[in-house]
Amino acid sequence: MSKEAEIIQVALAEDHALVRDSLSKLLNKYSTIKLVISAANGKILLDEMASIKVDVVLMDLDMPVMNGNEALEMIERTHPKVKVIIFSMHDDPWMVYELMQRGARSFIPKNSTTQEMIKAIQMVHRVGRYFSPDVQWRDEVTFEESTQLKLTFKSEDLEILQMICDGKTSEAIAERVHLSKKSIDAKRADLLKKLDARSPIEFLRKCIVHGLYKARTDEEILKSDRARELEREVRKKSRFKI
Repeated sequence: MSKEAEIIQVALAEDHALVRDSLSKLLNKYSTIKLVISAANGKILLDEMASIKVDVVLMDLDMPVMNGNEALEMIERTHPKVKVIIFSMHDDPWMVYELMQRGARSFIPKNSTTQEMIKAIQMVHRVGRYFSPDVQWRDEVTFEESTQLKLTFKSEDLEILQMICDGKTSEAIAERVHLSKKSIDAKRADLLKKLDARSPIEFLRKCIVHGLYKARTDEEILKSDRARELEREVRKKSRFKI
């Protein structure tokens, strides 16, 4: 039997019984799809996956006991060959990007058509990923382009990029990352060049467009700074442990 014709073993996780029942009836109408698990939350899903073979998981994000984020992490760890499709009413581009980075193979908004959901299951099973046109990723670039760009940055560069977009001065960044102001100024120039940005405003716009930066409130920035200070203190103390 060819891969296109083989039966796809699908697991469904959705906490609303009416939605779950409707999706179950829908999936069972397709001869190439077999619904093998219908679970009300991520914990039930994982418990049943321990003894039932699954090819593709179709999973909601917002569930009690164990939500979609937690279940995705567990599936990646315990069932790495299983492909996960997330569906949700929330379709913020940054959230979608983070889900795909953590292992989801596709994201389908809950207002998508039946055809779109079935196509996602088939494409994820066949080629490993599916990018729904219903997700307005970003006006200028595709998800693949943004992912490839992000992979070219080192983690320390992304950290500095975040602080630049937060509005921190070179002096403040230098103090945070223990580099000289001259080094941070050079980093700023390199990052602008890498994004082909001709001004700080264009740099910020391109960082957002490519999912390299998520805007934070003053409170969130302050909380992050405090966490960094605490981490620095812990590392400092650990050096002097006998």
